[in-house]
Amino acid sequence: MAFGAAPLPSLMTALDSLAKAEGMENPTREQLARLDRKRKKNGSNEEWISPSDPDARITRMKDGTTHLAHKAEHAVDLTSGALVAMTLQPANEGDTSTC
Repeated sequence: MAFGAAPLPSLMTALDSLAKAEGMENPTREQLARLDRKRKKNGSNEEWISPSDPDARITRMKDGTTHLAHKAEHAVDLTSGALVAMTLQPANEGDTSTC
């Protein structure tokens, strides 16, 4: 993760906990960035909850990044361009289980 923009508060809290576990009392942003690069990158929907949307789930986007998101599925009438159906599924469920 790049440390140019302000990271999510939950990530900062997790990194502060890792730093304290390694004996760092007041870690700098560079030390936190180093810890972030070394940590295991396994995300769990039980551990990461969006403060603005608790129903969002961890998913990999088409560009390869990972975000908390939903899986939106929609049907469009090709003649008129009208939206005729739409569903919103948890992003961590496979396509075959959301039919």
